[in-house]
Amino acid sequence: MTAQIDRTNNRSEVVEPARTLPVAYDVDVIVLGGGVAGLAAALAASRSGAKVLLVERGNGLGGTATAGMMSLFYTPYRCAHGIAKDIFDRLIAVGGAYPGEVISVDHEAFKTVALEMVGEAGVELLLHTICADVVMDGHRIAGLVVENKNGRSAVLAKVVVDASGDADVAARVGAPVTIGRDGDNKMRPMSLLFRLGNVDVDAMLDYVRENPDEFSRDPNNQMIDLETGNIRIFGFFGLVEAAKAEGLLYEDCHYFRVEAVNRERGSALVNTVRIYGVDGTNSADVTRAEVEGRRQQKLLVEFARRFVPGFADAYVMDTASHIGVRETRRLVSSYVLTEEDIIDRRHFEDSIGIDSNRQNPKGMRHSPDGKEGSAVDWETRETVAQLFTYEIPYRCLLPQNVAGLLVAGRAISANHAADGYTRNQPACMVTGQAAGTAAALAAAANIAPENIEIAALQAQLRRMNALIHIDDLAERTVVA
Repeated sequence: MTAQIDRTNNRSEVVEPARTLPVAYDVDVIVLGGGVAGLAAALAASRSGAKVLLVERGNGLGGTATAGMMSLFYTPYRCAHGIAKDIFDRLIAVGGAYPGEVISVDHEAFKTVALEMVGEAGVELLLHTICADVVMDGHRIAGLVVENKNGRSAVLAKVVVDASGDADVAARVGAPVTIGRDGDNKMRPMSLLFRLGNVDVDAMLDYVRENPDEFSRDPNNQMIDLETGNIRIFGFFGLVEAAKAEGLLYEDCHYFRVEAVNRERGSALVNTVRIYGVDGTNSADVTRAEVEGRRQQKLLVEFARRFVPGFADAYVMDTASHIGVRETRRLVSSYVLTEEDIIDRRHFEDSIGIDSNRQNPKGMRHSPDGKEGSAVDWETRETVAQLFTYEIPYRCLLPQNVAGLLVAGRAISANHAADGYTRNQPACMVTGQAAGTAAALAAAANIAPENIEIAALQAQLRRMNALIHIDDLAERTVVA
């Protein structure tokens, strides 16, 4: 049966009839979202003995790292651990990653490696499939309603991991969530990444070396590491202002940023597009952001060709297949991680992993208010970011008021300031691995995830080479 228009009382409505859905899959663990968090969750759950289904709306895995082309992991390779390190090492082995103080990856190589690892782990995979609803059994989530070319069906599981990035499942079942910045709900800007080819990298680097005042003082933003192949340039401040004076660039543009620069291929990833005042949970806003992203991209390409040394003959090789969303919903769990927890390196008995991230405390970190990279942005122009290693408690993955559900990735329970750290891809893989492991343990014991033993979870994570507490990284460094 199909939906029908009902014009009763002169008001047009569409009535969707009740239907009985076929059950397409019945597994131990469903993971919704195939970004880096969902990828880590699916691998961890399968390695922990669970039968796993991974559901992804796109045509491949990796999410922001692949379809979004954010192929720079802002953490030192020496700090990588667990499944994240497994992925990096696979990429390094095929020439698809460049490890150093940051980790640049080839997003095309990542797509292939991700699919290979999921296949080897025995994970069931559904691509081109969206979550249309949830299936509840009382206050426990029992699965998802999905839609794809086959139509509408149900997929059932003992435990569901929400790695959608936007807490889509948690919000739909009524778990407490928040959105954006504390107080006004404004969200960090979206970005559309793209890659330029036929770049004379050496000519660009000569200009960078000869004009140090034109660039960020932070060596982590301004990175020319020819030994590891990691090149990241943040600045061209004067050139940007000259272009704006001619009316070439948009008002919110204050710098030109390239990263994952490849000298041999003559390519550079441009991460400069910024779209403010949009909500990633609103489809009309996301559409508007995609259109605005393309407008900004066109202006940036013209700017690069006319003003930036080495880019005169550059062309667009490829563009991210979807807009990059930095912030939307986050859980409000029994514990909300804060920036003070991170700066103070707080110890949590229920820690499920550590992340190492470079930030300036109280910095702008893609502020919803704009001005990123401008003269008032002391964080990126004048200071050197500090490396913080911090612990993430298991409680931040557990939604309230619903059983059988875990959340991984940038939607974990953290306030806006802490989200500046936890939204980044290495942290998302840490929480993904923990959520997948916890889901497998809960499914095996036929209990809710909140009832598993923390010691058992930590032990299983350690068997997969995860580092649980800050001291674990120090001990590994000493042993090495």
